[in-house]
Amino acid sequence: MLENFQQQRYETWRDEKLANYCSKSESLFVEINDPLKLSNAEKKAISNNCISNNLSLIRIKSSGVIRKAISSINAQLGLVDFDLHLCAEDDGLVVIEDTKSPTKGGYVPYSNKALNWHTDGYYNQMDALVGAFSLYCIHPATVGGENQWIDPEMLYIHLRELNPDIICALSQPKALTIPARRDGNKIVREASIGPVFFIDKASQKPKMRFTQRKRNINWLKSADIADALCELNNFLSGVSQIHHRYKLASGEGIVCNNVLHNRSAFVEGSLKKRKLLRGRYKNSIATY
Repeated sequence: MLENFQQQRYETWRDEKLANYCSKSESLFVEINDPLKLSNAEKKAISNNCISNNLSLIRIKSSGVIRKAISSINAQLGLVDFDLHLCAEDDGLVVIEDTKSPTKGGYVPYSNKALNWHTDGYYNQMDALVGAFSLYCIHPATVGGENQWIDPEMLYIHLRELNPDIICALSQPKALTIPARRDGNKIVREASIGPVFFIDKASQKPKMRFTQRKRNINWLKSADIADALCELNNFLSGVSQIHHRYKLASGEGIVCNNVLHNRSAFVEGSLKKRKLLRGRYKNSIATY
């Protein structure tokens, strides 16, 4: 990994990244007047946030039909290559809510439980990883349901500056394996084998594939990887300038280049359930 991201090139990129990074979540909001026709200024602002932080927060003043509005915003940002996972509908979107439905029941995102740190689609094959996702709040939970996120590029810088050996360990080609998913004797999803950190060929920037799940996951047996995971998980459990925490309100959303994120457990109100709309895409947000 370090050989593929040589020190001089890394330092140039690092200094530019640190100079442009925004540590205040509220500064990442972009107000959207018409989701069916983003202005050039709105697209530019979202794009700039995703260049600096790999994430932009949005607030929609008028939404009309919500699914159509979110699909339109995402398409205008270049997000059209849906990740058609098990629960996705024809437009690539899925409702995130606490449900017992046959297709969603049993999966933690569709419950009121906490979600540990992860990147979306970490179980996909390396050539079909999720490049971006959007999350739009229809109704928030009464209590809890906050998201935290960390820009993987900033995490890469933090760990590499702390100890380059951490990056070397977590960049091993077989560091993280998600075993095949089976339905009886049928393989529904092949095993996914790959690194945690890798350099994306298109952007030439560090990307991340990670989950803190404890079950159905195999880490390469290595003292270096064990030590690196200890450092990584200790950092994730703390608070820093690159840890962001925010609870989306109705009409607010996130569009991002698959940042590392989690979710706190939540309690719903008696009248309205917590309901969000998520889209996943194989490509990244366009730059303007």
